[in-house]
Amino acid sequence: MRKVLTVVIAAVLLTSLVGPGFVSAGDEVQVYKQDFTLRIVLMPNGSANITMTSVLLGPKEFIDKQRESILEETKNGNMTLEEAIKKFEQEQLGWYIQGFTRAGVKLVNGSVKSYGIEEGNNITLVFNAIALDYARYYSYDHYWEVWVDPTAGYATMMVPDTGFPFGIESNNTFIVVLPPNATLLSYPKSTVKQYNQSRFVVGSSVEGNTVVVRSNIHLEPWLTLDGYRALFGDYADYYIRYGTPYEGVEHYERSVTNEYITLNIYSNGTVRLHMRDEYVEPLRDVIARKTEIALYGVENVTEYIRRTYSLALSYYGAIVDSGKVTILGLNETTAPLVIDAEYTLRNFIKYENGSYIYTFDPTLGMADSLTSRVEYEVNNTLYLTLNLPEGGDFLEIPSSVSREVKGNRFTMTVVRSGNILRITSNVYIRYGAQPEDVKELLANYTSATVRYTLTAGRTGSGMSSTQKIMATALAALLIVGAVAFWKRR
Repeated sequence: MRKVLTVVIAAVLLTSLVGPGFVSAGDEVQVYKQDFTLRIVLMPNGSANITMTSVLLGPKEFIDKQRESILEETKNGNMTLEEAIKKFEQEQLGWYIQGFTRAGVKLVNGSVKSYGIEEGNNITLVFNAIALDYARYYSYDHYWEVWVDPTAGYATMMVPDTGFPFGIESNNTFIVVLPPNATLLSYPKSTVKQYNQSRFVVGSSVEGNTVVVRSNIHLEPWLTLDGYRALFGDYADYYIRYGTPYEGVEHYERSVTNEYITLNIYSNGTVRLHMRDEYVEPLRDVIARKTEIALYGVENVTEYIRRTYSLALSYYGAIVDSGKVTILGLNETTAPLVIDAEYTLRNFIKYENGSYIYTFDPTLGMADSLTSRVEYEVNNTLYLTLNLPEGGDFLEIPSSVSREVKGNRFTMTVVRSGNILRITSNVYIRYGAQPEDVKELLANYTSATVRYTLTAGRTGSGMSSTQKIMATALAALLIVGAVAFWKRR
């Protein structure tokens, strides 16, 4: 939700009145001045009465242009002044509702009121609504969390390398009124950043049950991307956290994936690699990915995935003799999205000191992939099977593991039956889990090794140590990352 709400706020500040982009009047470099206030009055259940006020203060020529566009429909008697302003307000209300809906925030009783259009000194928009479940409750830490953005969206804005041909002067205020009997735990602290003539300043204060966070942003014309990064790149103080004597209701989705990897190993060392990736939940993400695949064309996406896997396998040292990919579940709304891939490979598994060594990551790459608290309940399972030919022998296999840290669990079950080795590893992460807890859970289990021999002995030159580290983890890495072309979360 945070990223989309950032876009909502940035667009309110920059484009809700402006349209698709800024333009300068003639050759004069303009400085756009604006004030923004977001008042959040929280209720005990986490819902909030929100009032968002944005004021466009200058330049005067630009305000006049916006007024003219709004009042255009009063010409020729098409509308009265009141009707034109009312139409503008309804258009803005629709935009607000659409933006918050995309962010996953449900609004009721929304309204927009505008001021200053007739007078022309500034243009002010006041948006008010009840936002349901606006504060998030985390049973993981037993506190509530409200997000505010002192960067006003500039930290995540797409900025051209050369910057924008105008300046910005933005004053932003976030007023958060905590519910009764709440205990304030943390809030954004003061900070000052300077880059050439540009600056980013944050200040905060607390009075009773009210937290006020203010920021001033001054951006010079043509501020480069490096300048934006220097001002906003490492800023991370976005949250107001508070505790209450009562528990809230958590609202979250589950992320469920099943990853099947089967290695059929032949006596000459050749491997038939079969990967089947099942994306089960959240259902809306699965449906979105299916829609994207249909939009780009099933054959195009299938070929893209096949080539991506083939190139990656080749890059890391394996010789790809053949490969095919199939996408399943596209015509069934509630069915998992399945990517089924099969490759015949040589030099995929390293030969060293008379035996083959296969190394994989049973944590599915999750140990170092988290940089913030988990916004899903995660349940990812890897099913790995190694089938040796007659005469093959396992010399080393991983031990079974079962660990738990604050309700987050990692299990790996290893079962050997003759020349067949079956390994099942599962990572379960609670909603709201902190990245340091996930790292503690998985830190010592990111690599597991299977060593085996074949009666035919060594064939081929094998891969270097560096190539092997990458290649043996490749299947899991491809699964975890999937293909960025269509899997984004």
